[in-house]
Amino acid sequence: MASTVSERTAAHRPVSTDRRDLIVALASVWLAGGLFMDGWAHSHVPSLETFFTPWHGVLYSGYAALAISLVPARLWRGRPEGAVRTWVPAGYGLGLLGAILFAAGGVFDMLWHITFGIEVNLEALLSPPHLLLLTAGSLMIATPVRAAAAKRDRRDGPASPVGAAEVPVLISATSATAVAAFFLDYLSPFTDAPAASSGYGNGQALGMAQYLTYSVLVVAAVLFVWSRLGRVPFGLVTFVVAAASVPNGVFSDFENLSAQLWPLLGAVLADLVVQRVQGGVARRAGTVPLAIGVVVPLLVWPTHLLGVRLSLGVAWSLELWSGVVVLTVLAGAVLGGLFLPFTTRDPETGR
Repeated sequence: MASTVSERTAAHRPVSTDRRDLIVALASVWLAGGLFMDGWAHSHVPSLETFFTPWHGVLYSGYAALAISLVPARLWRGRPEGAVRTWVPAGYGLGLLGAILFAAGGVFDMLWHITFGIEVNLEALLSPPHLLLLTAGSLMIATPVRAAAAKRDRRDGPASPVGAAEVPVLISATSATAVAAFFLDYLSPFTDAPAASSGYGNGQALGMAQYLTYSVLVVAAVLFVWSRLGRVPFGLVTFVVAAASVPNGVFSDFENLSAQLWPLLGAVLADLVVQRVQGGVARRAGTVPLAIGVVVPLLVWPTHLLGVRLSLGVAWSLELWSGVVVLTVLAGAVLGGLFLPFTTRDPETGR
């Protein structure tokens, strides 16, 4: 009975095409690019005193492109029939909600700027209208990942999209990570390279918090895709780490570029290891998420620290910089462990 109801419900929800998902994903790059251009303007143009700027133009035109790409095809083809939920492809509902919230956030942002002026630096990242735009934009950008998950469920099997069909997922995850990293820029160890500073006390504590924060960001992004698709597309770790490490360099004119680029070597290695793990015994045992949580920080942060060593020099003691790796691996293991399969056993039979 439950199976029949599930099949009937699924039959009423169309799924998107790979082409449609790709268009949405590419539009998300436009939106994310406009965001970084606007962020650059906030940090490099102190005389900015108006809402109507070229950088806002790129940002909001990217929003318009993304919102249009999310509009159900039935609405473009004429007057739709049937229940509203049958118009929207599976996985696109939250994206449309995000488009509505983003429009409201844009109006809120304009009124905020008119009333209180233009924010700079950390204020621009924490203002209420900007945080609303972050939330709404993230809902929109993650649409291709949710759509891919819906297609996987429709096939009633563990397989996920392969080949060219994975491209929208990779682009979507990259854009979403970049946007999250944008709003966490004040905690980015890639751009600040805290291990190069010899400061004590709060400076070192902040540095450790930066490494932990971005470990959670990168590992969570990979686990999000894995939890939706049942596997990690090849290249995902590299794209996610690149999105977290490279774009934020625009704010400091890529002052610590070596600390941003060397981690990509570790990300490529992590990609290879994760692919090997999920193709072996670990996948059958359901321990792939644990492997993701351990492998990503274990390979990304040592290569980052190597980049810091070669360009700026590592001022932290052995205990501190090695502790960064161990602590982030432990944090990743906890995150991955949350996704481990849970089984109940009868205390009497042990089964």
